[in-house]
Amino acid sequence: MAGKRDEVTIAEVAEALDISKTTVSRAISGKGRVSEATRARVFDYIGKGRQDAAAPLRTAQQGPTNNLALVIPKHFMRLDLPFLRKCMGGVWNMAAQRGYDLLLCYAGETDVGQLERQLESHKVDGVILSRTMLHDECVQTLQRHNVPFVAIGRVDDDKVPQVDNDQVGATAEMTRLLLQLGMRRIAYMGGCTNYTVNEDRLRGYLRGFSDCGVQVDQKLIWTGIETSEQRIDALEGALEQKPECLLCADDSMAAAVLQELRARHIKVPEQVKLASFYDSELLTSSTPQISAAQFDGERLGATACRMLLDILAGKQIALRQMQGYQVILRESTK
Repeated sequence: MAGKRDEVTIAEVAEALDISKTTVSRAISGKGRVSEATRARVFDYIGKGRQDAAAPLRTAQQGPTNNLALVIPKHFMRLDLPFLRKCMGGVWNMAAQRGYDLLLCYAGETDVGQLERQLESHKVDGVILSRTMLHDECVQTLQRHNVPFVAIGRVDDDKVPQVDNDQVGATAEMTRLLLQLGMRRIAYMGGCTNYTVNEDRLRGYLRGFSDCGVQVDQKLIWTGIETSEQRIDALEGALEQKPECLLCADDSMAAAVLQELRARHIKVPEQVKLASFYDSELLTSSTPQISAAQFDGERLGATACRMLLDILAGKQIALRQMQGYQVILRESTK
């Protein structure tokens, strides 16, 4: 009986779209030259899965599959997220070095159907979560199935293997530096705090103010920004409060805010300063270049994959690992 496969490999995507595996890998990781049209075809194919006869189910007794699954939030495939692509590239490269193939799986905040079916059919040896939430259905599902996994992001369970960038430390340092430059009215524009990365960034922002003994104006804090409409509403609300600086959750938000400010004939940094909690080419190629916290997405993905492979090999690992960062001040905050 015909059915929809819930995971695809790099090789399958390449064969189906008549492109090379290298092109598929570049489209996913964001490295190298790949047209937007090709990248869109790749992500569209991955998101829909391919129509095919249902593959025979693999039982645990059949031994290892040499497949790993990378779970990505469903709504992320609609966004241009350089950091996520670099992280995926790090996972893919490390898996390939160890002789493993990578299956991509999408999950919603409460919809973990694809992941459930992958686990029930024993098609993967282990799983990497690319994002974590405060009440994470994926974590609970993996624990229930007793499948080895590593989380990229914070999980409030010391028994869960996890690796993350020091989001709190980076955000706190960025906030402190801006305060030390004499700014006081620093508006925070962040994403949905259901995701632990966004909760940690907000914690870092508040810690930066606390470290400097400066009181935070709660009217300058805007969270839950997930759409362009919400971003515009937050920007308009923040501007009404006469901020000296707009501090954005990530690179795509900062780049979009810069465009909105230009459309309103508001000059950066002369009239308002701008900074981001994540750096990318979007910010270094803009005019002015935007101050940001810099993380190594590829290293993060590779570390998560290495941790999972070590677990599968029966090795002892540090269950909680933290990656460093660098805060870079550029023209946008001068």
